[in-house]
Amino acid sequence: QATGRGAHVIAGTAAYCVGNLRIPGYKLPWEDESFEYPNNLASPLQIEIEASNGASDYGNKFGEPVIQGFTRAFGMRLPDGERREWIKPIMFTAGIGQMDAKHIEKGQPEKGMLVTKIGGPAYRIGMGGGAASSMIQGENIAELDFNAVQRGDAEMEQKLNRVIRACIELGSDNPIISIHDQGAGGNCNVVKEIIYPAGAKIEIRKIQIGDNTLSVLEIWGAEYQEQNALLIKPDKADIFEELCRREKVPFSFIGQITGDGYIILHDETNGSAPVNLDLEKILGDMPQKTFRLERIQPKLEPLKFPDSINVRDALDRVLRLVSVGSKRFLTNKVDRSVTGLIARQQCAGPLHLTVSDVAVIAQSHFGLTGAAISIGEQPIKTLINPSAMARLSVGEALTNIVWAKISALEDIKCSGNWMLAAKLPGEGARLYDAAVALRDIMLKLGIAIDGGKDSLSMAAIIPKSSGGSRRGDSSPTCDLTVKSPGTLVISAYATCPDITKVITPDIKKPGKSRLLFIDLGNGKNRL
Repeated sequence: QATGRGAHVIAGTAAYCVGNLRIPGYKLPWEDESFEYPNNLASPLQIEIEASNGASDYGNKFGEPVIQGFTRAFGMRLPDGERREWIKPIMFTAGIGQMDAKHIEKGQPEKGMLVTKIGGPAYRIGMGGGAASSMIQGENIAELDFNAVQRGDAEMEQKLNRVIRACIELGSDNPIISIHDQGAGGNCNVVKEIIYPAGAKIEIRKIQIGDNTLSVLEIWGAEYQEQNALLIKPDKADIFEELCRREKVPFSFIGQITGDGYIILHDETNGSAPVNLDLEKILGDMPQKTFRLERIQPKLEPLKFPDSINVRDALDRVLRLVSVGSKRFLTNKVDRSVTGLIARQQCAGPLHLTVSDVAVIAQSHFGLTGAAISIGEQPIKTLINPSAMARLSVGEALTNIVWAKISALEDIKCSGNWMLAAKLPGEGARLYDAAVALRDIMLKLGIAIDGGKDSLSMAAIIPKSSGGSRRGDSSPTCDLTVKSPGTLVISAYATCPDITKVITPDIKKPGKSRLLFIDLGNGKNRL
């Protein structure tokens, strides 16, 4: 939505990584009953159900179909006694859309341009969200965690999106010069980004609020959702205002570009200037930070299969993995076709089996061109070899996208999302090794990574119990820090010349179809 000078949102993807589900009455042989879980955090099962409910509900109300995703549940004691589990979970989303070529590049701020905010009013939510999400779960106090959590308003997002769409459909007359989505840090981040390097004077009391008890700090720092910052030329203000009033979206012209390189936040109630900063000193040529990382080699043991297990039992266990089994519990509750531009979603065949490896969207309702998107992720491999994990994640994304006819291999672009406990001993080096391997494999393949995000505090603290003990804990009376498996999610996308050319893995002729095994690994069948 906030790409370039505005873009069309078409579809989204969603994924969830949680700890062992421990479903009541459904014991799985790999779930360790000795594992303890924090009482102040939602259980993995609760997260799996309610997080997906929230994502589905938001997508349904906003009008964005969820057409792809994955889910994993994992908790394990490693050979060295360390416990790895997604106690701090992953709730991953991504999106795919399209934009007018005329709107690819954001315009530069020029003196006199209006700094504009559009979307919902400010509340005491998302306060310190960026800092809270960058901490190990359990380091913060509960009240700060609660205030840091976002509360979504899909109706407001829908109305805001209609204004953006109306602007970009004006083509060359698009009033938006630049647009930034509000994220962590709220106004104090998004405003200074959109006015850099020119500078601006901002009137904080022109920011619309929904709670009169908010302090200046909270108005300036809260991350309240469904908000964008824009730059608009004064002669285009009337048409922008008309569009906002038509869609009943709150908006405000909160300041003006000054050209002096400073961000000055003014408070008209008392004449003070709570912020007066040289933008170059906070966004300019910042010194590089040097990280000194500790490399810790994992303790590995040879793979041993239990003597008592046979092929049928092994298959039964594999099919019980939530990452392998049916995803109907995720797909049946979310719209996968709204917009009329979805050419291929998760479900395939007459039984609507959740087996499709690629998702495809159309550019319009009247042509056959579009785009394909796929996902690759192999987080459990990180426990053994983070470099292999990165390469295999790319490999999975590519072997998933091949089932749609794309324009060319070199047209594939990727988004990379990193989720590791990089601040803890040994984990930063794992991140580095994975990043180097990702760079090398993409150079060899001729594909590119063009964006992504990271969460590098993927660990949770389990408070010490009253007299309990834990295997692998150096002290049974100490809090236990449980790191999540290091995760890299590769979302690959490319243009499609013909959206009807898609192959799905459902059996087309029951009783007559033949299944072929093609050894793409050439004997190197890695676990």
